[in-house]
Amino acid sequence: MDEALQILEVDILFVGGGPANLSGALRLTQLIANHNALVSAGETSGPPLAPRIALIEKGRDVGAHAISGAIFDPIALEELLPDYRERGFPFSLHVTRHGLRYLTTEGSVRLPNALLPPSDRQDHCYIGSLQKLNLWLAEQVEAAGVYLFPETCGVQILYDGTTVRGVQTGAKGLDAGGGRKANYEPGTDIHANITVFGEGPYGTLAEDLIHRFKLREGRHAQSYALGVKEVIRVKSGGSPGLAMHTIGYPLGSRVFGGGFCYGLDENLFAVGMVCGLDWDDPQMDVHAQLQRLKKHPFIQQFIKGGEVIAYGAKTLPEGGYFAVPRPYVDGALLVGDSAGLLNVPYLKGIHYAMKSGMLAADTIFNALLHNDASAAGLSSYEARLASSYVIQDLYRVRNFRRAFAYGRLPGLLLGGLTMWTGLGPSKPAGVREDFRHLRPLDQAARGRWVSAPARYDAGVLVDKLTDVYHSGTQHREDQPSHIQILDPTRCLTDCIARFGDAPCTHFCPAGVYEVVGERAGCRIQINFANCVHCKTCVIKDPIDVVPGDQVQNIVWRAPAEGGPRYQGL
Repeated sequence: MDEALQILEVDILFVGGGPANLSGALRLTQLIANHNALVSAGETSGPPLAPRIALIEKGRDVGAHAISGAIFDPIALEELLPDYRERGFPFSLHVTRHGLRYLTTEGSVRLPNALLPPSDRQDHCYIGSLQKLNLWLAEQVEAAGVYLFPETCGVQILYDGTTVRGVQTGAKGLDAGGGRKANYEPGTDIHANITVFGEGPYGTLAEDLIHRFKLREGRHAQSYALGVKEVIRVKSGGSPGLAMHTIGYPLGSRVFGGGFCYGLDENLFAVGMVCGLDWDDPQMDVHAQLQRLKKHPFIQQFIKGGEVIAYGAKTLPEGGYFAVPRPYVDGALLVGDSAGLLNVPYLKGIHYAMKSGMLAADTIFNALLHNDASAAGLSSYEARLASSYVIQDLYRVRNFRRAFAYGRLPGLLLGGLTMWTGLGPSKPAGVREDFRHLRPLDQAARGRWVSAPARYDAGVLVDKLTDVYHSGTQHREDQPSHIQILDPTRCLTDCIARFGDAPCTHFCPAGVYEVVGERAGCRIQINFANCVHCKTCVIKDPIDVVPGDQVQNIVWRAPAEGGPRYQGL
């Protein structure tokens, strides 16, 4: 007989330890403390509130799975914690030099800052690490009385009919076949009146919720990008405060994306590449494109002679305003990247995530006062979002990403126009999922015209497996694989036969997928221990086994143990 799951009763549960949920949990404690003070002073009616608030995070610590650029706009933080500097805020460096450059193979052209919309000027922003920001926010949250549970992964949503009643966490100490090892720990059913899902882009449980309740009905399918980032240490000659973005080389004209180079201090640079997952080339490899970007003379001037010390990858929701799902159901809310709240042209989402968490807290506080966690009681969250700068900003740039469907040059012209004016269609148009864009090798836009620069320092170039080491990723080799291929035969008979290659061996930024064997005897091997939890595979996998079920041939579920351990990303 199976051992019974443990049960933990709380009132409010935040699933995911990112900036959205951390800000939401902290804001909720502030609202409750203020309410109770007013009750004690006789300035408001009703009893004091004392809800049990918990936050679970699958990483080994809060921040272990956190990665962003990260250019940080403090607008939401200034509202949440006006005294944030006095509280030991971990960022001290502001953007002092920023710009956008168009790269050719050997040269670059700087686009005048005067051409950039005012909202794209970043002098007021900090440069820092999302991992460090999350750790600091977690300290504030825990000090406010919230229960934090790192290394705790929600694997299943709990329901009472159609009402969300919390989550079940995964069992630990299982062997590869699912048997119990000596250190086995059963999972826990965490019961909650309201559950907030802030798991980042394509969150496992958030997507379950979206599909079960058809929360994207009447809206765009969400589209994504893949971002990869390295931190490079140089011996001297850093450029603190540098924030340069690039377009052009090394990408072909039909790949949406670009690079960035940020000066973190006197010895560190962050260099990264972000590419929309709607590319058509089955051999497109964003990690390889990052290595090519680092060969460019403009980037080389900063990193030559350096050493890669950290690496990470994540997907970004790029559907924008038209792809934001309905963010509430009975007993649950969606926040941050799980709700698709990212500003694509500015590559910013941290302050939107924080603000969405704060607005979710306002909604939860109202629900506590009225004892109403129904969808009707939580629906005011959507109105709060709509009246905030989050949705207003997304609406203004709603057509930017769509403009690039016509190629790079039309996209720059039309996209720039929409950023300045906010003009364009106000209703969603048909958008295909990212996996539907792949073409056979002989039909894809391969970008063969892009040659390599003549001179560069090869010492800063690294392969995928070396970068996986730099990510700190660890999974037990004998734990159950969190990745499955539903029908392995279709990898050969459908995917490789149709596209002329195995796309998963290229689009995965961590070398998880590998073709083993030759010709008719080959197969796809899953090296799940390499996985950095970016979830590119379930978004870009081109084989839809059962059309309409929202499940591709590759199935990724968050593991109860393991993952990256990002430092300074």
